[in-house]
Amino acid sequence: MRSAGEATRDRILAAAKEEFARYGVAGARINRIAEAARASKDRLYAYFESKEALFAAVIEQWIAETTEQTALRGDDLPGYAGRLFDDYVAHPENARLQEWADLEMREQIADSDARIRTLRPKADEIRRGQQEGFIDPSWNPGELLLVITDIARTLATARGGPKSEGGRSVEQRRQTAVEAVRRLVRVPAGADAPGR
Repeated sequence: MRSAGEATRDRILAAAKEEFARYGVAGARINRIAEAARASKDRLYAYFESKEALFAAVIEQWIAETTEQTALRGDDLPGYAGRLFDDYVAHPENARLQEWADLEMREQIADSDARIRTLRPKADEIRRGQQEGFIDPSWNPGELLLVITDIARTLATARGGPKSEGGRSVEQRRQTAVEAVRRLVRVPAGADAPGR
């Protein structure tokens, strides 16, 4: 059974995620977060020393949840793009949160940052996929991960538009994301492709 303190911390994180997704770090207000979490500002600051520390905790939680739900495998990056697309469709606040993180956290990221800690095993998995012949070895793993993320996020958050102007359904946009990644990672003809 969770303690009252854990429940309060969870409510603060949930309220902060919504606030940061809507307003970013600069526009977010601790008063609104505390009110939405049914906690005092003092209680909030007992858990998180600053708004930036709270944002970092929200980002870390979001990354951990998304990483678990989307499961990147080096032998199936198109499938990963589809799962990531699905996550963005189901949780549009995650796409907005990532956009704010990209906008507001442009400085060099410390090795201890959750994004770097999460990126390393994913990059290792991409390298494994390259070694096993599933992924074009000319890609930088970190850059490829950014490209895949942007494809999935952009297509998941795109408006369908009217059919008369080529508007596409969510399923069609998902298929586009998966196919785009499949083509991106395709091993060039004539390259060594173990197991194929």
